[in-house]
Amino acid sequence: MADAEIEEMRRRMTEAAQADTDARANNRPAMHKLKMLPEVVALLNRNTLTNSLVDPDINLLEAVRFFLEPLNDGSLPAYNIQRDLFGCLSRLPITKDALIASGVGKVTLFYTKSKRPEQAIKRQAEKLLGEWTRPILKRSDDYRKREFVEANYDPNAPTSRAHHPTTATSRAALARAAALAPPALTNRARVDGTTQSYTIVPRNNLAAQQDPLAGARRMGASGEDAFRKMKARGMGGGRGGRR
Repeated sequence: MADAEIEEMRRRMTEAAQADTDARANNRPAMHKLKMLPEVVALLNRNTLTNSLVDPDINLLEAVRFFLEPLNDGSLPAYNIQRDLFGCLSRLPITKDALIASGVGKVTLFYTKSKRPEQAIKRQAEKLLGEWTRPILKRSDDYRKREFVEANYDPNAPTSRAHHPTTATSRAALARAAALAPPALTNRARVDGTTQSYTIVPRNNLAAQQDPLAGARRMGASGEDAFRKMKARGMGGGRGGRR
C-alpha cells in the first residue's frame, strides 16, 4: 500500500515538473511544483516510509531531482522548493545505489558549483554532498580519526624563494607567481580575504629526537613546592602558638 502511494506521488511529481517546463516555454507562470510542495514534504518526512522513499526500484528521488533541476530556460525552481527539498534529503538515509539510480547527487553538485543559488542553499547542498561522499570514500566524520598526508619539514632548510632565477624561464615563472600571489600585508590593520586549504601536515619527529628537557622538572612544579612550604610554615606556626 505504501509503495503504491509513493508510486502515485512519483507520477504526479513528474507530471508537475513537465507542466512547469511547458508553462515556462509558453511564457506562463510555473506554479505546479510549488503547489505540490507541501504534499511532497509531508511524504518525505514520514518516518514509517523511510526505506521505501530511498528504494532505488521505486525511485522517488528521481522525481525529487526533477523538482530541483533548472527549467528549460535556465531558471532555478522557487526558493521554497530548493530549501525544503534539500532539508528533506538531509534526513533520509540515501545510499550509493539510490544516488546512482536517481541522479539527485548530480543536481546537488550543480547547486554547489553554480553561482545562481542563494548562499544558504549552497551550504545545504555542500553539506549533503559531504555526507554522501564520506561513506563512499570511506572517510570518518570524526576529526580525531581523519588521516592526513605527512611530509618532513626542516625549518632551517632554504626555501625556493631564497634562490635567484638563473634562466629567463625561471624568471618568468617567478614573475607570474608574484603576479598571481595575494596582496602582501602592510603595517596597517587588514583582514586577509584569501582562503587557503592545507592537505599535508608536517611529520612529528619529536619522538625520534632526544628530549632536551629530559630530567627537567615538569611545568608548575615550582609553584607546588612553594605552596607546600607555605603550608608547612603555617602548620609549624600553629604548633608554636599552642605552646
